Amino acid sequence: MFTRVLVLLFCALAAVPAGAASVCRAIDGDTIACGRERVRILNIDTPELGSHARCAIEADLAEQARQMTAARLASGQVEIRPDAKRPRDRYGRTLAWVLVDGRDLGDELVAAGLARPWTGRRRPWCP
Repeated sequence: MFTRVLVLLFCALAAVPAGAASVCRAIDGDTIACGRERVRILNIDTPELGSHARCAIEADLAEQARQMTAARLASGQVEIRPDAKRPRDRYGRTLAWVLVDGRDLGDELVAAGLARPWTGRRRPWCP
């Protein structure tokens, strides 16, 4: 039942029109909200925002990552591709690849230096 509901939800969200920032919005660099669903971008790690940041450098990078994620979500057609093997993380977020105009948002964040490939554990962002 859960899988069927998840599939139906993402069929509805699979093609979000350009500029639909109210449909999908950035929570932080690697988490977005699409309607009531929270989605964790697969295979990346971004710095922590606000009080979770361990230094000013991390906080600044986290804000840049959030801004880039928000800008990309608002700039084109958003596609959510849930991970069939691991549908949710320990916080209840849907684990998914997020594509904007066919380009992997996680890869774009890594290329911009605002995310790292996920290796199974967090590494510090502070020097």
